[in-house]
Amino acid sequence: MTSTYKNKNNKVAVISGSSSGIGLETSLALARNGFLTYATMRNLKKADSMNILADKERIPIRVIQLDVTDDKSVNDAIQTITSDAGRIDVLVNNAGYGLFGAFEDLSIGEIKDLYETNFFGLVG
Repeated sequence: MTSTYKNKNNKVAVISGSSSGIGLETSLALARNGFLTYATMRNLKKADSMNILADKERIPIRVIQLDVTDDKSVNDAIQTITSDAGRIDVLVNNAGYGLFGAFEDLSIGEIKDLYETNFFGLVG
């Protein structure tokens, strides 16, 4: 994404958890409606479908790495976005996942990871 967006009236949106599902669709919807959209995801290997659609439709999406459980990753992403776009107008904290199974069959590590992403990732 070039810095030409700094001079436009585009609102700047940041969406966490954009590799699939609601995050992917929200990123696309905002970009299609004129938002300069930063679609963030933990694993950039999952960015292919987003990049293909953005190129095909010529919509303003930039995919960047952001892991909500890692403070450095969050700070780096915010720095990249504010350096590139100058501001953040809309934030959609969408990152999260479900953990399924009988509670007694889940490990404490699995439960901690779930809380790190779904709770602390949101409030951190």
